[in-house]
Amino acid sequence: MKPTRSALFVPGNRPKWITNAATHGADLVIIDLEDAVPPDETAAARDDVADAIPTVRDDGQRIFVRINGHPNSSADRTVRDLEAIVPREPNGLVVPKVESAADIEQLETVLTHIERRDGLTVGATELLVTIETAQAMKHVYDICLASERVTSVMCGATKGTDTNRALRFEWTGPGRQGLETLHMRQKALLDARAAGIDYPLAGPYVDIEDLDGLTEDMEFAREMGYEGYVVIHPSHVDPANDCFTPDDETVEYWIGLYGALRDAIDRGESAIRYRGEMVDTANLETAREHLRRAAVFRDELDDDVAARLTDLEYSAD
Repeated sequence: MKPTRSALFVPGNRPKWITNAATHGADLVIIDLEDAVPPDETAAARDDVADAIPTVRDDGQRIFVRINGHPNSSADRTVRDLEAIVPREPNGLVVPKVESAADIEQLETVLTHIERRDGLTVGATELLVTIETAQAMKHVYDICLASERVTSVMCGATKGTDTNRALRFEWTGPGRQGLETLHMRQKALLDARAAGIDYPLAGPYVDIEDLDGLTEDMEFAREMGYEGYVVIHPSHVDPANDCFTPDDETVEYWIGLYGALRDAIDRGESAIRYRGEMVDTANLETAREHLRRAAVFRDELDDDVAARLTDLEYSAD
């Protein structure tokens, strides 16, 4: 998974919305064939989405498709989704209703079969797994390790979602207000990080007009360690990008810390005082990681900060 600040859901039964998907500035677009599409429209939407994938990708937009379940699901719509969508080569699939590693292992088998049969690159189809059942919440770590295709997870601990229904919590508000969702968000994040997932995603926020609540929830997710946010409306894309883009002040902090530590190491020292804080060589890799991420979004930074980052990057690699 590439760095993803914003992942925008687009209903698969809205062809015009799909056509415009690349115009909203989202790092990732997720075309939905599951909950956003009425069952009697699924077949038509599937065909429309399959036809649209190459065009959206040609527009330079990364694109995932949320399918209907997984091969262990009871609905035959899953297999039909895979047969129609995978040969069109989306960047990945969003997999709902997962309960265990076995669900991902079987999906891995089916995807490999389709890719080999159709002459595609085996393993190219990434998986973003939504953690929305009680069983999945218990087994996040094993699910993440079930296949190298699993490159991200989404913990949808919010009002009215499948997770809400599965765990029966009473949603009390965004961010720090929602203590009832804190454990599950941290648990999903911890397990994903332990399994080597670089870009776990939070969200979505279902109150479209409440931009203050949205921002509060995004900021808290970022502070916990999430790298981006799944959004359900184009108006939420810019707030997500703003929230999860490293700001100039933060990047300058890490540039300075990295340079100060490198100078100290050259002097034979391993611990120094930096801006009133005690830092040592353990902070060096942390600084590198922040700078690598900032480099991805260099174009969003002040020109002077971007130039300093570019000069420093070579010694950081």
